[in-house]
Amino acid sequence: MRIYALFPGVALLGSLVSCVSPEPHGLGESPATTLETVEIAHRIPPHVPDREGWADDVAFAIRALNKDLSAERVCAVIAIIEQESGYQTDPVVANLPKIVHDGLRKKFAQLGPLTEPALATLLAGKAPGSSETFHQRINKLRTERDLDRFFRDISLTYKESLPGTYAIASAISLILGKGSLQNLNPVTTAGSMQVKISYARELDEFKSMSNEHLREYLYTRLGGIRLGTSRLIDYRASYDDLIYRFADFNVGRYASRNAAFQALLEDLTGQDLALDGDLLAYDEDGEAKTVDSETLKVLLAFGEKHDLSVWTIRRDVKEEKNENFETTASWAKVREAWEAKKGRKPIYARIPEVELVSPKLLRKLSTSWFANRVKQRYLSCRSRD
Repeated sequence: MRIYALFPGVALLGSLVSCVSPEPHGLGESPATTLETVEIAHRIPPHVPDREGWADDVAFAIRALNKDLSAERVCAVIAIIEQESGYQTDPVVANLPKIVHDGLRKKFAQLGPLTEPALATLLAGKAPGSSETFHQRINKLRTERDLDRFFRDISLTYKESLPGTYAIASAISLILGKGSLQNLNPVTTAGSMQVKISYARELDEFKSMSNEHLREYLYTRLGGIRLGTSRLIDYRASYDDLIYRFADFNVGRYASRNAAFQALLEDLTGQDLALDGDLLAYDEDGEAKTVDSETLKVLLAFGEKHDLSVWTIRRDVKEEKNENFETTASWAKVREAWEAKKGRKPIYARIPEVELVSPKLLRKLSTSWFANRVKQRYLSCRSRD
């Protein structure tokens, strides 16, 4: 399903930022524009407690990536923090007890008649040293860290053996599949910049860190900013507008570039595609499925008519989350065919058409809404120059 921009003033936003063009492969200006911490603090809204502390951590996170403290980078990070958490290291989640109850019931629904008995058995337990059952604790959950620790306690309590009868234990094992009890957690992002644990675990610096320590680090101000800043700016993309990097932050690196590639392919073939920025199909853990996506099917059909082998295309699409995709034969052939047909240069990026799905959202939103909202915050930050 296509989701169109919720803000009619997108063109206006584009014109407003034209005087602040990012360099092609990243975010930055000349070293002469490097900001001091006091200047970063000035760009944070006055109502925020400890602006200097936030500024210190923003500066540290950017420098940790060997980047200069340009106004562009600083304001891009600040805009994401404002949008994702409003400067909260451990954001409060509205209706969290209900989210947990609904999420667990949804996970266990496949058990049919065993759903309620399995849930009741699982939640009847207590963490070591606790006087409250897990069911009692649910109603006291307020923040993401509360929730995270709740599921970690469940996982620790039942690490050796699952609760209840053999039938219920087997049913719970069936639900978990390749995961663990902690994977029942319906909220998968954390910290002031709402970073996924799965992303943090991919970074070399944090691979040796235990799951518990990594999660706790995300709930610190520095940890949340450091990992969020890495996700936002630590990759090369030839975007001419920061709005595409903000969209990528929301749905995945290079999603805006890949959505444009899908749009070119759709135009060439006449086949409707979901312009979501994913060339392959992925499961909820972010792993590629063995089944072909609609985009891949259309690309394979395109390849038959344009001297692209099946082997080449399947090799190329595996690079869709990397800059290297732009060096592949599939990338070149689609863009060359489109340029020959239209007589003009093809677009490099467009905002992916993705409807946001999260138990934390109280209304329907899209990546277009998110990217435009962050762009507005970015422009407000730049106006404080």
